[in-house]
Amino acid sequence: MFSKIIKKGDFKLKSGVRSKNDYDYSSLSDAMSAAYCEALKHKLDLWQKTHGAFNVIVGVETEGIRIGHQLSKLMDLPFHIMPHKITEMEALGVPQYPAASHWLIVDDIVSTGMEFMRAVSFLGVEEKPETFTFACMIRRNPANLDYSELKKNSHEEQFFVASERSEVVDRRLVYLYAEPE
Repeated sequence: MFSKIIKKGDFKLKSGVRSKNDYDYSSLSDAMSAAYCEALKHKLDLWQKTHGAFNVIVGVETEGIRIGHQLSKLMDLPFHIMPHKITEMEALGVPQYPAASHWLIVDDIVSTGMEFMRAVSFLGVEEKPETFTFACMIRRNPANLDYSELKKNSHEEQFFVASERSEVVDRRLVYLYAEPE
């Protein structure tokens, strides 16, 4: 799965973490993306039976928008865009939802969990398990991620979630494909 979009090499991800693999989800056709969204929806339907129904979907910029919008159509739920900057978020005017709302936050690939945690922060959602679920097409294997460069530059601001990812994001993450070791 996703064999046509994987690239092998030495990559520095947006978070500063290094990886031998990168994925170009944007290179998938709309039809392929829609088919993958239907497969992910099936997993999300099963998740909701145990963890409660979603009330609203948020797609993280950029490919999370494509996936989240498709899922919102399939699930007949309201959809909102999650930009990378809080100032852009304010301009979009996401309406207030009840405190008990269950948010589905969607992105194409999860590496460190940084984007998901940023979305929770931007939305002002209380960090309780019943208030948010994360979904992605590809879950990177943490064993394949190299944090050594970040550890050397500890004086720089770091936008990664190493230990928190396993405790928060992974516990609430629904994914279609998990990267092998």
